[in-house]
Amino acid sequence: MAVLREQAVDGRLELAEVERVLMLIGRGTMSLDDAYRVQEERCRKEHSRPRGNVGARSNPFQRLMVRPFESLLAGENPVYPRPFLGNYFAFVNHAMAQERDVVERDCRAIIQALLVVHGNNLTWDHFYSDPRTLRLLHKALRLVTHTLSTADGLQVWHQLMSLPMGDQPAPPQAATNQVRQALLETHRGLSAA
Repeated sequence: MAVLREQAVDGRLELAEVERVLMLIGRGTMSLDDAYRVQEERCRKEHSRPRGNVGARSNPFQRLMVRPFESLLAGENPVYPRPFLGNYFAFVNHAMAQERDVVERDCRAIIQALLVVHGNNLTWDHFYSDPRTLRLLHKALRLVTHTLSTADGLQVWHQLMSLPMGDQPAPPQAATNQVRQALLETHRGLSAA
């Protein structure tokens, strides 16, 4: 109707003009409908990607395992510099053994479920405050603190956490002790809750 009105002169159209417009529109709608569907699908994919600070490259498992001591990583002169996180994750892999893959898979599942609810507005705060995430962190820290409570586990902790990284000397033992204390306290707090 809009096209017909646009073509009308003084509210009148010749029959040949009406037939031509209808033929063009009739022929065009099928291909336009297909093009619209393709474009809509492309747009949905593009706009369903997280735009907040939770991105596809982010590793929710690593973020979760660092959460208890992330304040020690902050600032100009952090207590525990980020380059040494590789040492920490080597210990986490040792402590969690085969359970690590299960926890990592569950972290990703929580992120996917939260994306359904929050969409592009998903932030790490949503992830950290979700009850499923807290249970998962408790499970992971139970494995880590259990390993830390054994003599062998503590020895592995000191060995792995005191490795130098690149041209940087090993972090001070006081820093690794603060990380360990934060893990233990977080586990106690989650156990009490």
